[in-house]
Amino acid sequence: AIYSQNLAGKVFLYVYGNEFFEVSFPVDHFLHLTGVETRLSAKDFYKNAKRAILTNNQFYFDTRHPYANAKKKLPCLKRLPELTNDTVCILKDMRTLTIVYKLSVTNLEFTLGLTENTDDKGNKINDFFLPMSLRVEDSSVEKSNDGEVVDFIFSRDASVSRYETLLVKDESKNIPNCIKHLIKENFYDDSNG
Repeated sequence: AIYSQNLAGKVFLYVYGNEFFEVSFPVDHFLHLTGVETRLSAKDFYKNAKRAILTNNQFYFDTRHPYANAKKKLPCLKRLPELTNDTVCILKDMRTLTIVYKLSVTNLEFTLGLTENTDDKGNKINDFFLPMSLRVEDSSVEKSNDGEVVDFIFSRDASVSRYETLLVKDESKNIPNCIKHLIKENFYDDSNG
């Protein structure tokens, strides 16, 4: 329910210095964050979880998805919106055993590993990043090459073209011109004179 109400169907713009990236939260990526395995499609798993009709025989644990990890992830899953509406750190090139996440977002308690939005053949669909892994460990920063504190986070409904809501703002920073084309004009009228 939290994923559905706060993340699904929305896009978030993370800005740090003169760099930025956009994150979308598709319903079929929810499963990646839970730490469980299932025979259901990712969309059916999400639908059943959202409707509170997911039964214990519709998911299971195995060596790649141990119960202990899923148990650690559950409280963080409920807190996922903190990564979109609180000050966070952007990590670059976070290494895990199996993958290097070009970008990740962390509040130093848990980390969301992001992947580029590509098709089955690896072709880029758009410039959005998608959630692929929820890490509940304090070593994500050490496993990254670089980190930056976010300056701004904007959000918009996926059905509109420009960001209309400012969720996080570093009061000491001005909105950089490099994102002007992505946000509503009123942010510039207000903040940059």
